[in-house]
Amino acid sequence: MTTRPANLIAALVGGLASAALALGVQPGAGEDPRPVPAGASTAAPAADAAPRKADGRRKLGEPWTYDGRTALYQTHEVKDPRGILFVAGQTAKDRNNTYLHLWDMERQIDRVFDQVEKYVRNAGYAPGEITNLRYSVTDEDLFFQHFGRVVERLDRAGIKPTSAAIGVERLARPGVLIEIEATAVR
Repeated sequence: MTTRPANLIAALVGGLASAALALGVQPGAGEDPRPVPAGASTAAPAADAAPRKADGRRKLGEPWTYDGRTALYQTHEVKDPRGILFVAGQTAKDRNNTYLHLWDMERQIDRVFDQVEKYVRNAGYAPGEITNLRYSVTDEDLFFQHFGRVVERLDRAGIKPTSAAIGVERLARPGVLIEIEATAVR
């Protein structure tokens, strides 16, 4: 996977504006930050935001919303973890390792989420224990056009991640548009 120079620093999916401000990029001063997806919150997290408790061992930080729904959190703490699972980057493939849905972002999103959830369950974890997702995408604008589908998948599986979207020049082969890595904590 090759990172484009212009995208060397990953912008948080939920905090594109916050990440740009943290890096000292001000709108109108130098490069413009990438456009925020329609329906996304552009507000930086409040410094005094109260943490949200997911359960007795998990504490969620400031949420970031997309189209009125929470898409990710700025932090996700797990006290006294009993296990940590790292899922390697997944692309849309079948059982024979054949790439599926080339050039179709929405279908690749669904297939990759299916695969991530399968590996998490097969390891004895629940999808709701996923704490971090990293999206590597070859077309950031196309990814954000389909970001509503990502939020639907997060909601359906009960995933409350921190995350980053990283623009890359290319993935495994032409037509592969997205790869997702996951971390789950029990």
